[in-house]
Amino acid sequence: MSEAQHEQDSIARRGLLRRAGTVAAGVAGAGVVGAAGATPAQAAAGDPVVQGATNVVDAATTLRNTGARAALRLQSVRTYDEGPGGRVQAEPALQLMPSGSTLSNVAEAGSIGMDMQGNIWIVTGASGGGNDRHVVHTTANSNRIVPLVPQRVLDTRYPSSRALVRETGYLDASGRVLAGRSISLRLTDHLYYADAVFGTLTVVQPTLGGFAQVYPFGTTRPTDFSSINYAPNQIVSNAFVCGVGQDTDMSTWATDLISIYTNRTTHLILDITAAVVGAGRVNPRSAMPVRANRIDLGGRPTWEK
Repeated sequence: MSEAQHEQDSIARRGLLRRAGTVAAGVAGAGVVGAAGATPAQAAAGDPVVQGATNVVDAATTLRNTGARAALRLQSVRTYDEGPGGRVQAEPALQLMPSGSTLSNVAEAGSIGMDMQGNIWIVTGASGGGNDRHVVHTTANSNRIVPLVPQRVLDTRYPSSRALVRETGYLDASGRVLAGRSISLRLTDHLYYADAVFGTLTVVQPTLGGFAQVYPFGTTRPTDFSSINYAPNQIVSNAFVCGVGQDTDMSTWATDLISIYTNRTTHLILDITAAVVGAGRVNPRSAMPVRANRIDLGGRPTWEK
């Protein structure tokens, strides 16, 4: 071996030793690095990731999967039980660090991130000189309409169907709602912190012509609208959409309440057909069955055949 080759081999071995020492320090002494507040580790292509430290890179790392399963699996094994009947909380398996107000316009399709407002963004493709960026719908920024199996929650003609009326003294001896009174209905058998409800209000044989209103519980009754107008002795129905309120008084506390007002004494029937929920939920027994897989439905729609 020539003297020049020997010198090159020595330099290469010293480089390998320095690199091995860096890896060992990163693995065995990660706590020391973090505690000392050292500068972020500079990770070049091919370098290992130093656990417990910030790793600065200038190029993406690709995990290429040649099999049928996930290329990357993140698992959290720590959980916390909130107590009897409570939910089990899990440590997060992944954290997106909030940054900026949107994703970069050169981010590649499939990129995902969180802005400083807590919105999750995803890039779905290229568009002209930039890309297509969209906000992911979550219970923090959106809600959804959940179809219900139609439920009759009030029919004042029958004592058994008045159970959800919270007020006393607002019905006459036959169960009709008295003129000029508002009653409230508790919908907690079907809804849990819903935002709104769809339904139908029916007026049955009012004593005089007038109007009825469905409005959110806990709000001042609006005076310039009607959900339905009716004539004497008429049986007439109309659809409505109404916000859902809650009673915050600790002595009468309840969620998922709506109010109904009539300016003439009459029987009332109220059916609900759908709910709007964000973070809230719908009783599974009240909801229409929904396919778990909404994308892979099989077959083709008629307009594509």
